Amino acid sequence: MLFFLAGSPLLRAHNAQPENETTKLDLKAYEAELERDSSLIERIKNQPPEISRFRKSLPRDWTVDTRDTEFRVPTEWLDSALADLQTRPKNASTLVRDIEFRLTEMGQSAAELERPSGEAPMSLARAHLNKVFQRREFEGLKGPSALQLWEARIARWIDRQLVRLFQKLHVSAKTGDLFAWSVILLAFLAIAYWVFRKLSRHARMNEMPSFHPSAPSDARVWVRDALAAAEHGEYREAVHCAYWAAIARLEDLKLLARDRSRTPRESLRLLDSHPNEQSTLRDLTGHFELIWYGDRPASSSDWSGARAQLEKFGCLTASTATTANS
Repeated sequence: MLFFLAGSPLLRAHNAQPENETTKLDLKAYEAELERDSSLIERIKNQPPEISRFRKSLPRDWTVDTRDTEFRVPTEWLDSALADLQTRPKNASTLVRDIEFRLTEMGQSAAELERPSGEAPMSLARAHLNKVFQRREFEGLKGPSALQLWEARIARWIDRQLVRLFQKLHVSAKTGDLFAWSVILLAFLAIAYWVFRKLSRHARMNEMPSFHPSAPSDARVWVRDALAAAEHGEYREAVHCAYWAAIARLEDLKLLARDRSRTPRESLRLLDSHPNEQSTLRDLTGHFELIWYGDRPASSSDWSGARAQLEKFGCLTASTATTANS
């Protein structure tokens, strides 16, 4: 629904373009048509009714015969540009300049195709023709696919239904624009809020790593897991377990309450009345946050620092650490 609103006639007024199949022209007539359109746009740029009449006269595309082949030039871009010119008269000078520039560019491309084929070998002429056809004004050369045709029909049908609806409600084009953009804005805010909730939930899950059930041997379990991880070279997990071993030790000492939902910074603030333990935990917390939350690679030196902090907390003796490393 948002896709069709974004392309609705209330925003760009695309529905003004008729469903004329095509207008067949030779190269001379095509160049003359481009020049005539450029002059006409310059004259009517400040006359919205005339612009509307000109848009209705546009075919869906021009089919140009170059004697060697035919190619289609869609006019949808011109209809869109005229719709902007019709609804934004204050920007008429800039919009007309852009339209005339593109029409002139298309005329120059057509003039290049008029070069007699005898001026160069046929292979070079074909290569030059293919290069010209690659330009943006010849994007419709191959024609739309069946799927694109169905999409265009569905879009036009929805455009018509929206126009009828707003006409019955006596809604002006400006009010329709405001309504459509309001719907799009609300949808964007809803999606942004959903993404924010998802990311916040993921962050909370990362901030609360798995832990063993609280028990008198909780600190020893964390120390055991830290030593095992260090033996296998898993230093990130070793630092992670060392941090929670220190927290469990402080809980055993009744310096902290047992609460695994508490953040590392909250644990530090609760130790304000115990500066020695707070200083030791601050060093360990700094390394833990950088490695675990900041995804910084952990090394053996990081584990050595964490192990030293465990020794200060009394979770690990020097002899135990040496035995584990050996």
